[in-house]
Amino acid sequence: MTNYIFFNGKIIPVTEGSISTGDRGFLYGDGIFETLRTYNGKPFKLAEHLERMRCSAEKLRISFAYTNAEISESITKLLEKNSVQDAYVRITLSRGEGGSALQMSGGLKSTSLIQVKPFTPYEKGLYEKGMSLGVSKYRRSTTSPICRHKTTNLLTSILLKEEAREISVHDSIVLNTDGDVAECIVSNIFMVNNGNVVTPPLDTNILPGITRKTVLDICQNSGIPAREESFKIETLIKAEEVFITNSLMEIMPVSRIDDCQIGKAVPGKITQQIINAYKSLI
Repeated sequence: MTNYIFFNGKIIPVTEGSISTGDRGFLYGDGIFETLRTYNGKPFKLAEHLERMRCSAEKLRISFAYTNAEISESITKLLEKNSVQDAYVRITLSRGEGGSALQMSGGLKSTSLIQVKPFTPYEKGLYEKGMSLGVSKYRRSTTSPICRHKTTNLLTSILLKEEAREISVHDSIVLNTDGDVAECIVSNIFMVNNGNVVTPPLDTNILPGITRKTVLDICQNSGIPAREESFKIETLIKAEEVFITNSLMEIMPVSRIDDCQIGKAVPGKITQQIINAYKSLI
């Protein structure tokens, strides 16, 4: 069956899509992207994802020519043409072709791509038994200018994922250069202590996750005390509950960090409450 993509304003068979050898996304990783899910044919939190993408595009001076309505309509058409309802959606935007080497040349026509594929869920057992995390040997610069953007240069994430594989854990926790817990490879991290939900603040130099914000909203609406606060790995390891979040995995319980078991039950009581609230939203 032919798979279709949205490419530079048109919906075409994936086999007909090609980029220039001069595209800056290919040459320099000079681009941004968003990933999200659809449930029963409806994109979840699409407006929030596009708002974050527009903020990054403006900050990085990448042209973004399409309205939210146009993006939404294109995703709907791709869901229909690809015969999928529960989908993985990736929206990619590169600066395009041209410009002068590493300079942010203005007036370039960006390259835009939307891919819609059947969603492959995480293993069910992970939600029941929890993920294992290791602490990475790499450190996140507190002044890195790109950590708050989803850029197409994922070499750091690839190295982190390989590091996690080598020590037989599912994911890695990244500390910043101040020694504070930042986030995991492609997810934000939360802990529960004394009934309080705590997650690192944005000035730890982390991605402002859409699911992260949704969890904080759930806590506020459910009367669960929650705050953004910096903390060390020693505090995280002693937490009653730990979970990580992103738009694809949703809310994932954590059962182990390095050799330390987390909590007495997985998922913990508050983590389960948040999972249930999230499911009611989707």
